[in-house]
Amino acid sequence: MIILDTNVFIYIANGTLSTDVISKTDIAHASITKIEALGFSTITANELLILNSLFTESYNLELTSSIVDRAVRLRQAKRMSLGDSIVAATALEHGLEFWSANVDDFRHIEELKFLNPLQ
Repeated sequence: MIILDTNVFIYIANGTLSTDVISKTDIAHASITKIEALGFSTITANELLILNSLFTESYNLELTSSIVDRAVRLRQAKRMSLGDSIVAATALEHGLEFWSANVDDFRHIEELKFLNPLQ
């Protein structure tokens, strides 16, 4: 199983990435990812349909106290957004590979296994 960043969900919904990249694996998302993706202000009706389908088919990894604690530690170690810290902490707590197109936002987290699906 892999956990996807918000940008990967959006890239699949807008056609930048093919669904083939995730077709042979189970996918998961952090709770905040759904908020970020579906709350995107310029989302189209078609993208909304695709995103809702993707979120329905993926595992929702709820925000727990251990994820909150890890997100706090990540933010204390280096300045990063709340969303990024929660998603990274979720991946770490569940021992999952993390896919994001924003590699530079996560490169400093040595224990995080990540992949940029655009490369």
